[in-house]
Amino acid sequence: MIKRIFLIICIFVLGAAGGIWAQAFLLPYLASTPAFQDLKFIQEWNARTVLVQPVSRISVDEPAALEKTVEKSSKTVVLVQSSALRKGSGLVVTSDGLILTRASLVPSGFGVSVLLDQGQEKIPAQVLKRDAANNLALLKVDKNNLSTAGFVNEGELRPGMKLVLLARNDTGTVVNEGIVRSVTGDLIQSTMTETASSTGATVFTVEGRVAGIAAIAPSGSVTVIPASFLRSFLGL
Repeated sequence: MIKRIFLIICIFVLGAAGGIWAQAFLLPYLASTPAFQDLKFIQEWNARTVLVQPVSRISVDEPAALEKTVEKSSKTVVLVQSSALRKGSGLVVTSDGLILTRASLVPSGFGVSVLLDQGQEKIPAQVLKRDAANNLALLKVDKNNLSTAGFVNEGELRPGMKLVLLARNDTGTVVNEGIVRSVTGDLIQSTMTETASSTGATVFTVEGRVAGIAAIAPSGSVTVIPASFLRSFLGL
């Protein structure tokens, strides 16, 4: 019995001594070997990867964004018509009834009316300002709390940016889309084509800000009179 106890004590002492020796001499030596360094690198790499947070990917549903823009921006686009039997679109620029349109739609000496988004009532309009050279006119209707949209900043439009054209006719809203082809001086060339029935259409960015007013050539190509030029005409 005494021998067995003595044997157990010897084994315990030898094990403790071996542990002290390994910690003092063997581990420092192993730590300097390439294999140990590789193992240490793997352990550190695994520790780092555990701390990496998952990356969230945000994707934009372009059709949904376009639909939202059309729904919101169409409230600012109105139907303009004159007793000269000319019809086209206009843009509400202030909530108290100022409307921007093409001068060719409201020739001098003829009555003008506007059909707002809110209903089918034709509202008489007064022509406050007309610029025949640049084919722009400013109307005023006796209405308040109208929907408006902000203008893009000067120089913000660049080739490749998405554009949305909105116009009004007797049946409702006309929608077209394209991109900026080029920006030259006071004109923005687009990839869109449109018919003359969309004269006075407003061109928006996908975010719903006013990029300008459409100028439709006889060929149907759409050039955009930029927001900066419109601000100058409006005195804003």
